[in-house]
Amino acid sequence: MPQFHQDTKHSYLSIRKNSFYLDWGSQPKNVKTYPHFHMRYPLANLKGYENLNLIGGITYQKEYPQGTYYLRTNPSAGGLYPCEIYLQVRGVEGMVSGIYHYEPLNGVLCLIHEISKDGVEYYFKHQAKQKGFTFLISSVYFRSSWKYRDRAIRYILLDSGHALGAIYATLCMMGLESEINFDFDKLALNDIFGFRDDEMFTVALFATTQLPQETKAIVTKLPFVAGADYLETNPFIQEAYKISSCYDAKPISKMDFFKDIPSNALKQSIIHRRSIRAFRQIPISNEEFNFIFKDIFTFASLHDIDIFYTVHRVQDKMQGLYKNTQLLKEGDFSMRSRYLSLEQNIGGASAVTLYFTSSQVEAYQKVNILSGFLAQIIYLKAEFKHIGCSGIGAYYDDETKDFLGTSNNILYLLAVGR
Repeated sequence: MPQFHQDTKHSYLSIRKNSFYLDWGSQPKNVKTYPHFHMRYPLANLKGYENLNLIGGITYQKEYPQGTYYLRTNPSAGGLYPCEIYLQVRGVEGMVSGIYHYEPLNGVLCLIHEISKDGVEYYFKHQAKQKGFTFLISSVYFRSSWKYRDRAIRYILLDSGHALGAIYATLCMMGLESEINFDFDKLALNDIFGFRDDEMFTVALFATTQLPQETKAIVTKLPFVAGADYLETNPFIQEAYKISSCYDAKPISKMDFFKDIPSNALKQSIIHRRSIRAFRQIPISNEEFNFIFKDIFTFASLHDIDIFYTVHRVQDKMQGLYKNTQLLKEGDFSMRSRYLSLEQNIGGASAVTLYFTSSQVEAYQKVNILSGFLAQIIYLKAEFKHIGCSGIGAYYDDETKDFLGTSNNILYLLAVGR
């Protein structure tokens, strides 16, 4: 187990001894904006690519006395949205080849660097030019650590996975194939993009075709632009990120999670997805269960993730504790799941509560990001069936391991139901 994971565990006592006071009036802004003189391109005006705004765009807004709160296509721990999305566009008709920053509030792409022989491909193992869209996801960690302190190292990775899933789903809806890539020189790219330990790349996704030419390095550093209006540095998170950012991981392609959902229906699921606040404790059918989780457990196992789950309210399915489709123990564990979820009702009132776990140490970032990615897939497939979901990032770590009977790290919980 990575030491930083061990150091950020929750327990019954640690939660009750925590005296940290959170002043919501001090929340840092959760959008990054490059200077006004950069060229901007509204996605709504890009013929054939109008739907790209679904990669992280605004789907709903709520008005409060202190201001407007914007919901996006991807959920985020605490609604803090630490992730930023960058796109490299090469050889796409109607667009300048270059590196762009995505601005979700306005639905625009901001051109921050034109490319020719250079490009981000140089920082990946295979440096050949890629025609199409290359997405890079970063995290401005203070947006999350402002509330969650050191444990935010977990949430920025899970949030990166949700953002990755939102991009993947959008590309599927547009009929574009994609490939996830974890194995690139993140630290070098952080430097090239002008990040100053406040922002860090976590994962990439390619929707491209390979060209024969090799790419040159980006010579000119991009200017520093702050990802928040102020910063409280967290050396713990900075060090945890650096020691876990370099690892070997093969690209992941040929994913087809949405093959049973028509394109327009998938678009509506992306737009209407929300995190449910409470369940009515109405059972889901076994058919719905199988539809939502089709290919999920197989994919997880291929990438060193074991998914345990407690079945509470699924018709024609035995109540009990399961691991990767195998029944381990019969019984009604709804109250146990509620307790382990820091006594949140949603953990026990669901039809099923999932526990994402892994023994991975070297590829710790990968399994956390993929847990968030799979959770996003589940969210959207459940939404298609009018079934609710809620991610649970806070739980009693060791007691959860004891209940599941595993030595794996507990990465994430996800409640699904009506």
